[in-house]
Amino acid sequence: MKNILLTVISLLGLISCQSLNKQKKTAVIEPQSTLKQEESVTRISLIDRMTQCYADASCKKEFDTELNSWLQERGLLTDGHEIVTDEQSSLISDKSELTKNGNKIKKIHLSSNLMKNELIRGALNEWLTWKRPQLISTWQYYQFLQKEIKPALAKYALDEALVLAIMAQESGGRVHSRSRAGAGGLFQLMPATARRLGLAGKDGAYDLRFNPAKSAQAAARYINEQLNIYDGDRAKVLAAYNSGETRFKRLNQQHKNKPFWNKGFYYDLPRETRHYVPVVLAAMLIFQDPQKFNVRLDKINTDIITVNLAKPTSLSELAICLGQEQRQDGWFRILRNLNSGIKADNTIKAHVDLRIPGVLEEVFNSKCQDNGFMKLAKSFHDADFRETQGYFRYKVKPGDVLGKIARKFKCTSRKEIARINHLKAPRYLIRAGKYLKIPEC
Repeated sequence: MKNILLTVISLLGLISCQSLNKQKKTAVIEPQSTLKQEESVTRISLIDRMTQCYADASCKKEFDTELNSWLQERGLLTDGHEIVTDEQSSLISDKSELTKNGNKIKKIHLSSNLMKNELIRGALNEWLTWKRPQLISTWQYYQFLQKEIKPALAKYALDEALVLAIMAQESGGRVHSRSRAGAGGLFQLMPATARRLGLAGKDGAYDLRFNPAKSAQAAARYINEQLNIYDGDRAKVLAAYNSGETRFKRLNQQHKNKPFWNKGFYYDLPRETRHYVPVVLAAMLIFQDPQKFNVRLDKINTDIITVNLAKPTSLSELAICLGQEQRQDGWFRILRNLNSGIKADNTIKAHVDLRIPGVLEEVFNSKCQDNGFMKLAKSFHDADFRETQGYFRYKVKPGDVLGKIARKFKCTSRKEIARINHLKAPRYLIRAGKYLKIPEC
């Protein structure tokens, strides 16, 4: 846009100069008309006003938008021009490619016009093909959690589609989702961020990051904070969400608050963040207007009832007896989401209240009260979540720490390894050459 503005201003200046020169040359021959003098003065006044407007950020922003629309309406700005000028990088001299650290990067069209941004269009292809099941399941899980999540969105007047898109990419709508980095919950909050946002304490067997209502409140507060910091720029908000607020704030300052899609800025972001932002924005577009993308987001019956367990049982046993009643994918994940404080491997005591979808009341009262079938389901549960596990010996290597070892074998956690090997918190000291017992998967 700056190039266009400079061109317009330069042309106006040239016209004004030419007009003034004409006046000087013809003044000897004959008097200039009052009309031509007024035109010259008008052009100079226009340049002065544009210069004043460009010095003010809000005026500049509005002027950029209006001028862009004006040029497009008159066919003076093509899609190709918009890509070059929309978020122009002054660091790029070669329009065909960006060179960084001696490596040539294929030119990518980056634009704040989301439907014209190549990365977002590519992400739309992901969501509409192999990631479509994740998109649909997120929508279905969300419907059962709407009553717990929506109050937080309403409090901060957040776009539901944006929050849904974050949830789709972060957890797929699975309440108990975890990352290797330690993030957890629907919105994959890190422990330190969760504490800063007021999530302290536990809900049953889990910390509050795994409580849908509490995690939604924390995530909504965080998103609102970032929207205020970056003046509603959703791309920057998502970049801060993914890469860390402090890290992104520092990078944004280094680039003097340039637009996110400025190529010099964009390519300085971590690789994961460069992928994350367009993917979430693409999901947001689909949730905003699913029909446009040939996506069906059907409404489902999300009435919830509370049942009282007559006998000790587990969520996995209930999922087996409920089968695929009115849901092809079964009910295990939804049962877990609705009862977020209960672990899947725990046996729930008798006479405890449990939340289940209302459409399952009949099958719960029939199939899940069948003693013979429930005995079979219990045998499956006990075999899967057996109390006594096998162990193998692992020789500690130089540079090993307990967290690294736990991530390497995936089936265990740092605390579980520490408990089995009688290692004391908080340091969990281990020495190279010693052996640790590691639980088998």
